[in-house]
Amino acid sequence: MKIALYAVGAAALAFASHPASAQNAQPQPEAQAEAKPVTDAELETFIVAASQMQRVSEDAEIAPAQKQQAMIHILSQAQMTPQRFNTIAAALESNTQLQARADQAISRLRAEAQG
Repeated sequence: MKIALYAVGAAALAFASHPASAQNAQPQPEAQAEAKPVTDAELETFIVAASQMQRVSEDAEIAPAQKQQAMIHILSQAQMTPQRFNTIAAALESNTQLQARADQAISRLRAEAQG
């Protein structure tokens, strides 16, 4: 499940980041964004958003253009920019400490949903 969750980030990025890139003509300070630590609340928000995006991505009844809009809406509702989502997704691929925190957050979220 952990790998699938992280993988959805990469799949969702293609949908979520393209419109944002077109809208942001000014360059983003990527080094500064990457250096910003991921809070526990932000990580949980990422996990929930990625899970919702995965469901949208896998829904064969939703047209690709509608999927893109739905994913943008998910990020908007989560109050997370596509750039920050991308930064967290990239960090999850290589940062074992962040992966461990994500695993704990997933377990906590599942327990809360069941209890």
